[in-house]
Amino acid sequence: MRKTTGPSEALLNLAIVDDHPLMRTGFAALVERWPHGRVVLQAEDGVDYERQCAEVGHIHIAVVDLCMPRRDGYETIRCIRRDSPRTMPLAFAVDPTPHAISRAVRVGARGIVAKNVDATALFKALDHLRLAGFHYNDLLSRQLHRALEQEVEKRSPDALWAALTDREREFVLLYTDPAVPTMLAVAERMGLERSTVETHRSKVAAKLGVHSKAELVRMVLEHGWK
Repeated sequence: MRKTTGPSEALLNLAIVDDHPLMRTGFAALVERWPHGRVVLQAEDGVDYERQCAEVGHIHIAVVDLCMPRRDGYETIRCIRRDSPRTMPLAFAVDPTPHAISRAVRVGARGIVAKNVDATALFKALDHLRLAGFHYNDLLSRQLHRALEQEVEKRSPDALWAALTDREREFVLLYTDPAVPTMLAVAERMGLERSTVETHRSKVAAKLGVHSKAELVRMVLEHGWK
């Protein structure tokens, strides 16, 4: 069936990248039912995709399987974002684990769907890319929630204290002790050069996310570090 669009709307060029021929052709047939685009490229992996792109031209949306030999989906998406930044990669996987979701987004995927996605959900994903440039679904929502929980755990007092080395903890306790008023005094108590103590201060500030001695003193008092 010939697709029709509005007077000012051109069909988007789509690519399907998957190493399984049946999955690739089946997914392409499903995508062909989407009224706003057409599949102009089918590739068996990232290397094949790159070769064909030189002949086909610009791809608006590339649907990329994450698990492929030779050049997997993660590296393929990374290459797409580097070499064709206007192309929007949509990752898909048999089992979109939290690790896979996080890694796919980090390398540049604009969304991720499961391989068993139905037509309605797939068209919704493609519409999101077409209209907003990103597909936010339950998979990403759960992963973002999980990442937030992990970040909160990392910022817990025990985790922050554990992130410091023994010498950095020693520095913190001396540096925040009113009886040790200067950096020179801290260096003398630790038996270190002043420059080494300054390095400890920089590392502690970066690890704890503090920007002043007052912040560090407050943190030590609040958390009861000793």
